[in-house]
Amino acid sequence: MEMTITIGVIVGFLALTVFAGWKSGRPRKDSLKVQWISWPLVTVLAGTAVVFALVHLVNLMGFQTGANAAQKYRF
Repeated sequence: MEMTITIGVIVGFLALTVFAGWKSGRPRKDSLKVQWISWPLVTVLAGTAVVFALVHLVNLMGFQTGANAAQKYRF
């Protein structure tokens, strides 16, 4: 069940990343209205959430990540 939720979160944030990237790449309209959402910031935050969710998915599949896992592979 956790893996299904994690995959859903990955798909949702990936869609938000793509949409925000598209919105931030469009030219601005010359108007006096204030732009309330910083689309480049949304792109970065949603992309970061995708990376964290991917790491969580890898951990759910049984692979160990983090400082303790890095010590196992020391030469």
